[in-house]
Amino acid sequence: MIGLKLKAYLPYRLNLLAELTSDRTRPIYRRRHGLTRTQWRVLINLAEAGSLTATELCARVPAHKTKVSRALAALEARGWPRRRTDAADHRRAHATLTTAGRRAAETIFPQMQTATEALLAPLSAEDRAAVDRGLAVLERLFGA
Repeated sequence: MIGLKLKAYLPYRLNLLAELTSDRTRPIYRRRHGLTRTQWRVLINLAEAGSLTATELCARVPAHKTKVSRALAALEARGWPRRRTDAADHRRAHATLTTAGRRAAETIFPQMQTATEALLAPLSAEDRAAVDRGLAVLERLFGA
């Protein structure tokens, strides 16, 4: 044994909790709406930001650029986002949601919020506040 206690190892704990949380919401974006995790993340980030380049999407999702590009292309096939070439730099394109894409995000996001609320329902108000504070500390630490 190397003396490692996984329950005390931050990367393991964060990844485990992310996977467990995702397991609770995956049926919504996957089964109900036919989206992959990356497609869902691209969609919701475009809904929040309004317009993003591929580089900006990669930083926000986060995922490898190939995965983000494929997700964006799959969403474009549904008619949800569109890309426009940057007038100042023709190598860059900005993705924005179409009306149909905004409607999709406005349909799916409340369902995801409801699932998240159900996940957190067993926690007291104090525990929920503690979770929020802890996440805020980690976000500051990592600049997220």
